[in-house]
Formats: sequence, structure tokens, C-alpha cells
Amino acid sequence: QASLLKNDETKALAPASLQKELNNLLKFNPDFAEAHYLSYLNSLRVQDVFSSTHSLLHYFDRLILTGAESKSNGDEGYGRSLRYAALNLAALHCRFGHYQQAELALQEAIRIAQESNDHVCLQHCLSWLYILEQKIFDSCVLLEHSVNKSLHFGLP
Repeated sequence: QASLLKNDETKALAPASLQKELNNLLKFNPDFAEAHYLSYLNSLRVQDVFSSTHSLLHYFDRLILTGAESKSNGDEGYGRSLRYAALNLAALHCRFGHYQQAELALQEAIRIAQESNDHVCLQHCLSWLYILEQKIFDSCVLLEHSVNKSLHFGLP
């Protein structure tokens, strides 16, 4: 369903049907991180800011609690999840037009990424900072810097 939502939303289950299935899954396994993520995507689809925020936070909470993040990232444990949770929360707020909350979440993601020396996360933060600045101001300097750094790190 996540793949369908990403590639061809028309082939995915209807939002209400999908949420019903997800609620059944989560009733029996509330720590199923991927179900929370799919619930997040489904809530975004219907523009439900409360449910999408709730599901996104539960996704990252479960990811940290289950230790899935430390298995995939080896040496960092839950730090990677925390900075990407803040980054995704900033993106979510920006999508719904909550620019002040987006800026605060983005500042947190930047702070955590700087402490971890995570250049890839910082580049994503810079891209979102540019998007956020575009919503508030008109700035080309951030875009130029972002493109140069992306090229340096081999990011698209």
C-alpha cells in the first residue's frame, strides 16, 4: 500500500478502508512501526494534520523502541531516528502551512545533525530550509549553497 500511495495513489485502498485495516493491525501489534508510517501517509492523503502528526511521531517512537534503527545504522543507535523525525516533522508542518512550527522542528533537526556530523541530513535540512524560506522570503542564496553541497556529497 505504501508503494501504491507513492507511485499510483488511485490503485491504493480508499483512505477509510486503509485506515480501518491499519487500525486492526495496530490493535494487535501497536509497536508495528511500518503500520504507523503507512497511517501517516494515509493521513497526509486526506489532509488530516492531527492524525498524520500522531502517526509520524508514533512511527519514529516505535522505530527507536524496537531497535530497528540501530540494526540498520550500526554505530548510532537512535540518534539517526531522532534527527530524521525532526526533519520529517518540519516537512509535515511546512506542507500544512505551519511555518513557525516547521522552522522550530528544522532547527532541532539541524542541531542534532550537527552534533552527529551527519552531512546528508544537514543537506536535507538545508533543502527544507530553502523551501521554508521561499514560503516566507525570496532567497536564491540558500538554493545555490544547497546545490553546491548536494553535488559535493553526491546527492540528487
